[in-house]
Amino acid sequence: MEENGESLLPLMEGACEGLRDAVVVEFGRVNDLAMTQRTLRWGTSNYGYNCCREDGDLSVDPNKTRNLIAHPDYREVPVRLFNLKDDPRGGGSATYSRRSGMTWLNLVSFLHGLGVFGSFTILPVYMRDLGGTDFLVSLSMALFYLVRGSLNFLSGPLSDSSGRRKLITLALALFSLSHVCYALSRAPTAILASIALQATAAGLYWPVAFALVSGLSGPGEGPHNIGRFLLALGVGGVAGSWLGGIVADVYSPKATFWLGAVILAVACGTFASFVPEGRNPGGGRFRLRDVLSVPSEVRLPSLLAAGASIVWAVFNVGMPLWLRDLGASYSFIGGTRAVASGANLGVVASAPFIIGRSGFRTSLSSYLLLCGLTMVGVCASSDLLASAVLFSAFWGGAGMEVVGWTSLVEYRSPGGRVGASMGMLRGLRDMFTLGYLLAFGALTQWVDIRLAFGFVALVLLGLSVTVWTHLNPQRREVCRSSL
Repeated sequence: MEENGESLLPLMEGACEGLRDAVVVEFGRVNDLAMTQRTLRWGTSNYGYNCCREDGDLSVDPNKTRNLIAHPDYREVPVRLFNLKDDPRGGGSATYSRRSGMTWLNLVSFLHGLGVFGSFTILPVYMRDLGGTDFLVSLSMALFYLVRGSLNFLSGPLSDSSGRRKLITLALALFSLSHVCYALSRAPTAILASIALQATAAGLYWPVAFALVSGLSGPGEGPHNIGRFLLALGVGGVAGSWLGGIVADVYSPKATFWLGAVILAVACGTFASFVPEGRNPGGGRFRLRDVLSVPSEVRLPSLLAAGASIVWAVFNVGMPLWLRDLGASYSFIGGTRAVASGANLGVVASAPFIIGRSGFRTSLSSYLLLCGLTMVGVCASSDLLASAVLFSAFWGGAGMEVVGWTSLVEYRSPGGRVGASMGMLRGLRDMFTLGYLLAFGALTQWVDIRLAFGFVALVLLGLSVTVWTHLNPQRREVCRSSL
């Protein structure tokens, strides 16, 4: 290869001459390109962006190729060309196919939030009203995260080899079935079994869904598409939280579960009918060793994110139980959750821009600091309205959590290993959440719920300092260039 890159042109011209119809190129995650006989190389400078055009022209500026080849941070990914008639993303324009697929996937995310948040708003209180203790409620949530976390480690790598659509379709069907089981349950133990079924669905869904978002994203679109996907989930969650609480008060909690089952069945049908497979650059046979074979640059943010997963113990268990102890009705709990989800939604929408301006280090450490301080406020308050406001601020700040950590892991994931990286991230988070829920439930049952909130505050404030110390500030500009 000549230094000025001109020897690449005959190769590109030959590829275009023989493959006029084969114009859908497997994309990397950052913008820059140089082509060899076997690989596309994606770097971090701004050269060769128009590598794929609908008229069949593959081109790169030869005067700039040399700078890209020499760039120390390039990545290599396999080249795969598809005829548009056989495009696994549905044919037609590659850009249109990606955007159409993301639109339908965001609708599915909205319906998923609408159904699941409505039931989870009332589930801890409903379980206690059936005779379950506070510790059993926390134990049920711990079971949820144990089952989901175990499957997260498997479903992500499995989707790298077998594809995303089948797993997500199965997961959405199981979500709907679990809500039917909730509606038919008559005892806390039956609720516990239904939670295990929903956890199975969630374990199949989340790593694969984030990997699918990555597969439907073009260069540099990952954080924004993750934000939109979670934004749709949040909008559905806000509506579902209000709807779930109101339906439970006006009719019964079982009516909320039946409504959730119908909504999730519609989500399953919509996904199966309209969402394409997306780019899946992994391929090959699934191997069990793939479960833990992720690079070290993915492990550190995954561990930090797992430590920060304590926020879910507060949102799913601590908040509804504390508000109920202060005299709140189902509707007030649902309304508080809806307001908190709305605040969370606003941060989710702005998270890609905040990260782009401030970098991962500042964004992630700041949200942890805010959440820790609000827990200090909850410990000091006995007023229902003040507690509701503090919980809303807490969950609003946590809006940075999923977008920030998921975008950081997606950015650092090697080509073809996004599913495995997401499985590692989600699996570790769920395992840590399991421990946090058991600790939270034990402190609530046998000591005092205020001490449980104090424990949460201590963990979050400590993590804020740890993230600020251990995330390399020199990566800030690199991260910004991908947003």
